[in-house]
Amino acid sequence: MAPTLEPFPTETEDFATDDRISFSKTADTHLLEAEDGTEWEWLARVSKWIPVTSEEDVEKQQRAYMVEGVDENAPAVDLRKRKAQDEEAEGIATSIKKQKAEPKERVNTAVYITSLPDDVDVEELHQVFSRYGVIAESLDSDAPRIKLYTNEEGEFKGEALIVYFRPESVQLAINMLDESDFRLGQQLPTGPMRVHAADASFKSQKDQPLKTDEAKKKGTTANRDRQKVIQKTQEMNKYEHPPQASQAQLTHLPSSRLADWDDDDPQALPETSSRWDKVVVLSKMFTLAELSADPHAISDIIEDVREECEKLGQIANITLFDLEAEGVVTVRFTDARAAQACIRAFGGRWFDKRQIVARTADGSERFRKTKGRKGGVKEGVEEEAERLEAFSRSIEED
Repeated sequence: MAPTLEPFPTETEDFATDDRISFSKTADTHLLEAEDGTEWEWLARVSKWIPVTSEEDVEKQQRAYMVEGVDENAPAVDLRKRKAQDEEAEGIATSIKKQKAEPKERVNTAVYITSLPDDVDVEELHQVFSRYGVIAESLDSDAPRIKLYTNEEGEFKGEALIVYFRPESVQLAINMLDESDFRLGQQLPTGPMRVHAADASFKSQKDQPLKTDEAKKKGTTANRDRQKVIQKTQEMNKYEHPPQASQAQLTHLPSSRLADWDDDDPQALPETSSRWDKVVVLSKMFTLAELSADPHAISDIIEDVREECEKLGQIANITLFDLEAEGVVTVRFTDARAAQACIRAFGGRWFDKRQIVARTADGSERFRKTKGRKGGVKEGVEEEAERLEAFSRSIEED
């Protein structure tokens, strides 16, 4: 009957009091000789005792598993390669730990606007800025996250903060609206509207409550706030357009949802087979009285439209129809995507107290303009001179 072995200690501080254990300087570890004569070696890396294999046992094992033609003395692996792999793995692990330890940079999703009209309200701000992305909603309601700032007397001071749902909308709104008039044709004493990326300190309410121990506990205030954020995010992500929406459906979709169409996704736009898909019709851009009163009005309007539309894509042609009472201007782009962006940008905007209507041309329109007037992206010098001369003659006749 084999002798009963006393349990081996596994705490290094107990090794000194166990007579069976000694330290080997050669092996640089502790050795244990059990009651049955077997020897054991301490592996500190795994905190475990393993049996010591004698040279005789090793030779027996090698003979049993020897393969003819294989040099058993050759190293099983390239030690230098193995060391390099270990160092690389260690470096990756260290990098991952460092990334986890470092706080992630906060992503800004808000714009700060200055030089706004005194009578602007949340609804009008939402209508203009939602063309460039979905505006975030409050956690406890569907109200858009738009804040109007007032002075000490409670009067609106022409400044506002708008929080978007996605950070990409911030730069798009800046590119399209910064240094432009909030209402086309209405210039303010404070100058054009300025749109900036909001400072990181703009929010007192966090978008994403941290997964703290408190937030993990059901029923706590922190947990409820976090659940609200998750639910609101899921709600805003649920909205999906039909993959093959018609042109009419796309034009009349709520502006707050038009930004959900991904311009990088070929399926996001409806199938386009007509050359008219690249042509946008803008109505309410002028009145006939304005054109008659100002000889520079046509060139000024075309230049204003060109400046705005060049931000959206390459323009092939701009034409102003000076005989149309509806104040029609057409813009032909080289790409249908730019035309859709133009509709989103201009539709519903205000120009000199008129609300612009923007749509895609269907090819059946027959708009009128003065015979011989070329139109185009820029009018010719001769055409401008002729109009000025005609205007001068009309003044003299009066």
